[in-house]
Amino acid sequence: MNSSRKQIALFVFAALVLGWAVSPLDRSIATQLGQRSGVESLRNLESQFGQGLSVAILGGYRSVAANLVWLSKNGDWEEQDVAGTLGKIALATSIDPRPELFWLNGARIIANDMPTWVVGYANTDQLIETEEGQAVARQYAQRALKFLEESRPYHGDNPDVYLEEATILWRKTGDKAGAAERLERALGTGVAPYVIYRVYAELLIELGRKAEALAVYEAHYQTLPDNDVEAMKFVVAERIRRLRKELEDSQ
Repeated sequence: MNSSRKQIALFVFAALVLGWAVSPLDRSIATQLGQRSGVESLRNLESQFGQGLSVAILGGYRSVAANLVWLSKNGDWEEQDVAGTLGKIALATSIDPRPELFWLNGARIIANDMPTWVVGYANTDQLIETEEGQAVARQYAQRALKFLEESRPYHGDNPDVYLEEATILWRKTGDKAGAAERLERALGTGVAPYVIYRVYAELLIELGRKAEALAVYEAHYQTLPDNDVEAMKFVVAERIRRLRKELEDSQ
């Protein structure tokens, strides 16, 4: 057997071992997550199965293993299995916390899909109209936020993670001040995309801080290129014009 065939054989074996190892863990993991009322990292798995669990079992296939777990999550998601989906999301990020997709999509599933699973698709209006439904929405929003908090050591300078947190705080919990703070952190990374400036300015307007919003828009406008569609320079210019008029009329 040549070297490439040996590598393929090793990969297949590793995948089989992973499937065997993951199956009995899903429920116990999910139970722990539920008891702690939040999605936590699974670093303690190494203490249960020996130091360097993922590396020891999978050799150099950490990234592949995490992706296999992530893909296997789709079956649980399709079945609206909260426990199974939580377990797979947490395990994937524990094996390889580097992919941004795991964190962002995982948080969206937790904050957006899971409350719907709990109340049922026919009763989604309860998430807004009843106290019980609102409590469910808040519970999963907090779980999503705690999950994203676990990404800090790996994505602490990632503005998209802060934007996701801001979106959850704003849309799911109504905490506009908290959302604004997350967007400020995103801008503080120095690599925030254009959209975060616009969202931040609009949130300041929602908070009644129009003068601050105008200052953000004006400073941002000065940095925008003329030939970049994503910059939406003409939109920012129009927003500045309207805000100036609103502030002048209010004086």
